[in-house]
Formats: sequence, structure tokens, C-alpha cells
Amino acid sequence: MFSKISAFLNSHVETSERNEDESLRTHYYKTTKDKMMNAISEWVTKDQRFSLLDESKERGELSVNVVKGKKGFLVITVTSVRPFRTGVDFSFTVEKGVNFGYGQKLIRQFYANLDKEHTFVGIGGSE
Repeated sequence: MFSKISAFLNSHVETSERNEDESLRTHYYKTTKDKMMNAISEWVTKDQRFSLLDESKERGELSVNVVKGKKGFLVITVTSVRPFRTGVDFSFTVEKGVNFGYGQKLIRQFYANLDKEHTFVGIGGSE
């Protein structure tokens, strides 16, 4: 319970392979790294809440400013685990103050959108 309260009040939230919060574990999809990078880049560019700062296909990272809502900085990491198995992780830091759950909500929205557009194959720790 303490970890949930701490995460809610922290200014930073990120996904990981073994996150205590199952909804914030790495998500895996049946697609290639390039297709996933392109899909995320396209979605971020169309959504007025975001401003794409940088995209590095070599590193599999997108750097995004969150300009509407709780302002902050988002890093999206796309990793090719094996052919047609791609992992997606997020790291969000609010610009000022505390998170108040906004980062968790934002990450869950991203995952929900990716789940609709790509074949979801599992989360971290369940592989």
C-alpha cells in the first residue's frame, strides 16, 4: 500500500519488466521494432497533448514533451526482443510538483491504444 501512495505522489513514474503495478509492466507486441516506432511516432505527432522532440530509431527511443494536462517529459523505449516480439516501456517525469497519478494514467492510455492497434502478446514477468 505504501508503494502505491509513494508512486502516486512521486514526480516520476516508469514501466519495467517486474513493476509492482501489473499495468505498468513492459508490454510486448507481435510486430517489428520499426513498425512500432512508426506507429507511436505517428500517434504522438497527431495528438495535441504531445510535442515530439527527438526520435532515435537506432536506440529505439522517442523523446516527447507533454504540453497539455500535467506538463512533463516522456521517454518511450521500443526494444526488439526477437523477431516479431517487441517490448515497449515508458518513463514520465512531471515538469513541476508531484505526479498525482497522471503519469500512470497517461502510460495506461498509451498501452490501451497500442493494444488496439497491435497484437498484444503479454506483459513483463509473464513471459
